[in-house]
Amino acid sequence: MPSFAETTGGAETASLADTDRSVGAVVEERMAFDVPLPLACGRTLDRFELVYETYGRLNDERTNAVLVCHALNASHHVAGYYAGDPDNVGWWDNMIGPGKPLDTGRFFVVGVNNLGSCFGSTGPLSIDPATGKPYGAGFPLVTVEDWVDAQAQLADRLGIARWAAVMGGSLGGMQALDWGIRYPDRIASALVIAAAPNLSAENIAFNEVARQAILTDPEFFEGDFEAHGVKPRRGLRVARMIGHITYLSDAQMEVKFGRHLRDGLNYSFAPEFQIESYLRHQGEKFAEYFDANTYLRITKALDYFDPAARHGGDLAAAFAPATCRFLVVSFTTDWRFPVARSREIVKALVKSRRDVASVEIDAPHGHDAFLLDDPQYHAVVRAWFERIAATLEGGPTAGPVRTARAPRAPSAAIAGTVPSAVRADWATIGGWVPRGAQVLDLGCGDGGLLAYLAATRGTGGYGVEIDDAGVLAAVRNGTSVVQSDLERGLAGFDDGAFDVVILSQTLQAMRRIETIVAEMFRVGREAVVTFPNFGYWRHRLQVMRGRMPVSPSLPYQWYDTPNVHLCTVADFDAFLRDHGCQVIDRVVLAHGRRVGVAPNLAGELAIYRFRRA
Repeated sequence: MPSFAETTGGAETASLADTDRSVGAVVEERMAFDVPLPLACGRTLDRFELVYETYGRLNDERTNAVLVCHALNASHHVAGYYAGDPDNVGWWDNMIGPGKPLDTGRFFVVGVNNLGSCFGSTGPLSIDPATGKPYGAGFPLVTVEDWVDAQAQLADRLGIARWAAVMGGSLGGMQALDWGIRYPDRIASALVIAAAPNLSAENIAFNEVARQAILTDPEFFEGDFEAHGVKPRRGLRVARMIGHITYLSDAQMEVKFGRHLRDGLNYSFAPEFQIESYLRHQGEKFAEYFDANTYLRITKALDYFDPAARHGGDLAAAFAPATCRFLVVSFTTDWRFPVARSREIVKALVKSRRDVASVEIDAPHGHDAFLLDDPQYHAVVRAWFERIAATLEGGPTAGPVRTARAPRAPSAAIAGTVPSAVRADWATIGGWVPRGAQVLDLGCGDGGLLAYLAATRGTGGYGVEIDDAGVLAAVRNGTSVVQSDLERGLAGFDDGAFDVVILSQTLQAMRRIETIVAEMFRVGREAVVTFPNFGYWRHRLQVMRGRMPVSPSLPYQWYDTPNVHLCTVADFDAFLRDHGCQVIDRVVLAHGRRVGVAPNLAGELAIYRFRRA
């Protein structure tokens, strides 16, 4: 079985050096199933075996179990190491263990090897009971759905009626999606990391080229190479080299290898550049431990996965049965499963009004990033599981964690700490929001306003935030938050999807005010906007003294402010009038109290409720 270094792509060395083997020595287990398993291809496995590992302790209620699904060439060996092979570290050991993001001191973690694999579960290397010989090329093609069905049987045997979470990266993330869709009563949370709702044509093309490298190897013998005492190593080497290229970002490959030579130019076809040597080395290692028939089948399972296909291409309809919470994580330099593909998942989940948080991690490592140690990525996963654990352990989860936040570009958060009494601006907004309304909060910060509206008005909805600290706080608070730059617009939300769209103390940090207001009207029926009033007398006084104003509502110095458009109450009145907007309500506050006289001079914070005229 491969080590951690062999199952990762291009950046495995640094991560392995930092790996803390805190789970310790582990033992693989095997479960045999004599119940027939119908497969999507039309064939049936009369019996099968699954190899798996477990970490942590299953609680008495059997509610703290987490299933970890593996990607293409990984296995059930998720964490820890083997006593007889201490260098064989689990492929996600940096994520799973005591005190790690998925804490085995609180959760019972199950890593399972999928059908069709070459690491112990029933696959092409297994004995076919009908012939007494290895299945080889005769092993059926399997799908993500087949894997999940087999995993459900394993859960039954382990006495796990409902997973606290199903988690996976890449192909493992697709399995987490399928669990949420097809077994909604058996999963409370799905963590979908560096995945996609289906493969793009480019990805299918990469898989096909890799398969052709194997299929055309003279020693493949139509999959019966074992009978000939050979192995299609050349094909496997090329297939692995293709895969490695797609796992790394261009920038990371440049940093690691650039155009560096091994021993100078020799004017030959031997490896001269370091990247050539690296790819050949990885290919040769892979060809020694991986099975060609397994590789062909797993890449086909990737190609076949497409839950929307059963609903005429409507991904939102595919998610309709799901009841679990979703965490969708993507990485900015992952071009194999780019951020845009995760946004498709999030948009469909929002359209079907599922509970979802999405995080876009700015990491340089490409697709490999989901295996590595990014602080924001691990902090988000840790926060997600801490909230699950608190729920299971009966701890407090309802009240949001308040964070001291000031406006930031382009999403501003609420300035200052939240007092114990209800904030005057929140109370004002709450009085305008209909009970049970669907709300979109732009620049939601830690999600405090959404939590307040949910508690006092029974609202649902989502927050949008770009700042990493705000997104992390929102995840901790259980907010359905979508990490996104408002300057790109609101393409992730459908027309008329919300009753109220809120832009709370974010207006001044936006570059294109007309665009965001138009987008608010597109996705919502009414808009609520709050902003600090630059015409406030204390602000004017500071300007008259020759200094730019600094106050609780304008907390930045002139040289580090994210605010790009400061306006007054009178300015915004004119803006709404000139753009054909009807003001339904307007409240201007100073020190938490309403201002009735001369609001443009005496008001510190303006709150507007308006719609299209």
